[in-house]
Amino acid sequence: MQNYWKASAGRFFTVVVTNIVLNTKKRMTSNLLYHAALNPLNFTTSNGINHGKLMKKKLFFSLLLSTLCVGSIFVSCKKDKQEDLEYDTQTSQDNALAEGIFNDVNNIDQQAVDNGSGGLSTYRSGENHEGAGILSTCAQVSVTPDSTGTGGTLTVDFGSTNCLCYDLRYRRGVINVHYSGLYRDSGTVITTTFTDYYVGFAPAYMFHVEGTKTVTNEGHNSAGHLVYSISVNGQITNYNNEVMTWTSNRQREWTEGENTTGWSGWLDDVYVITGSANGTNFEGNAYTANITSGLEVALDCRWIRKGIFELTPAGKPTRTLDYGNGGCDSLATVSVNGISFNIVLR
Repeated sequence: MQNYWKASAGRFFTVVVTNIVLNTKKRMTSNLLYHAALNPLNFTTSNGINHGKLMKKKLFFSLLLSTLCVGSIFVSCKKDKQEDLEYDTQTSQDNALAEGIFNDVNNIDQQAVDNGSGGLSTYRSGENHEGAGILSTCAQVSVTPDSTGTGGTLTVDFGSTNCLCYDLRYRRGVINVHYSGLYRDSGTVITTTFTDYYVGFAPAYMFHVEGTKTVTNEGHNSAGHLVYSISVNGQITNYNNEVMTWTSNRQREWTEGENTTGWSGWLDDVYVITGSANGTNFEGNAYTANITSGLEVALDCRWIRKGIFELTPAGKPTRTLDYGNGGCDSLATVSVNGISFNIVLR
């Protein structure tokens, strides 16, 4: 261990010396640089000052000072690293990513199940007409009704190559859905799995989505709104082949748009989500999350519009993520120990 610290100190000392030399050169005027290039160790300017000797003296005292400060700098670097980890916002962003992806899947399921109940066996949406929604011209919905006539299975196939959808996300692969009844019917259970499903905002930055999502229609609450319980046991692999896990238990309250129907009717739908989650981020660090102010999801916006959740990474302070005041944008704020950071959602 002693040899390790000696070697580390030697490497760090070399870096310090290099930086001192570079900083000294930056402070020289262009005239001195010209003469130094001709004779870097013995050059004299018109005022008679031998700058080569002067530089040697300055460098000697700088090296001496650096030697005395090495120990304190090591302590400072360690403290800075600890503070960087304490104020890290990566986990908050990873949880927000999972939240957005699985909410997005729920919206696709809703449209697909509603479409299936209309008796169509396949569907390919187009622009600027009845049916223009999340699904794109390359998304094909295939429905197989069961013997009850209200339930069945369906697949939403985005194809094997990345396809740009109307919400400006790229998708490929298959979403598999089994449903016991219509989305609006009390008691309906919708179970979703995935086959080589990817989603992202650019072909080079796609996220591989795996796992199971179960949605149960719990009927109307005292406010007259339909409420759904949602459980997710999911896994997301990013474009660097890093894996995060996400397990959540939520309630999704349909606060606006329930009474409008048809393919264009989904555009006015608004949900408020409450509940908790836990998992590991893309760096493998565990965390827990709890929604403290309901997350507002509007189907005409690709971002969560507002709401707050608290997230606690293992061994770190709790941080709060605030989605804002209801605007449709990718901006959010993370606060840790009273300090706030602006982030851009993925």
